[in-house]
Amino acid sequence: MIGKFRKKAREIALKVLYAYELQDKDADINELLEDIIKDIRNKISEKTLQYAYAIVNGIVEHIDEIDEIIKKYLKDWRFERLGNIEKTLLRIGTYELLFADIPDKGRVFIDILDLAKCYSLGEDALKFINGILSNIYKNEKKREHTESYY
Repeated sequence: MIGKFRKKAREIALKVLYAYELQDKDADINELLEDIIKDIRNKISEKTLQYAYAIVNGIVEHIDEIDEIIKKYLKDWRFERLGNIEKTLLRIGTYELLFADIPDKGRVFIDILDLAKCYSLGEDALKFINGILSNIYKNEKKREHTESYY
């Protein structure tokens, strides 16, 4: 199925970026990625791995800008109060919607919400994530320099 590799890459990115957040962003991001994929490396395609690297490194490179964008759309919430899973999913979604040149932006929403469900976030969290990402996508200008990764 075309694009299925992106969903798996997003899941890998979620795990890596979640671990990165738990370590207060002090860890080597590529070492974290290697550690997380070591047991599944033979089960994922090279394309999936490359896209996971692209997401992770793109977010780390633009994390301050991504966080500022997310903060603009938090109503009655402080960024610091967000759970690490929610924060990480919002970062992945924001990065892909605004910084990455991918063909199906709608799929980003579907996959992010599917991941939220997989990690047992409740219905309120799903609505919250969807609302924030929808507002970001509608209101933020397309980045001048998008990063193309498939």
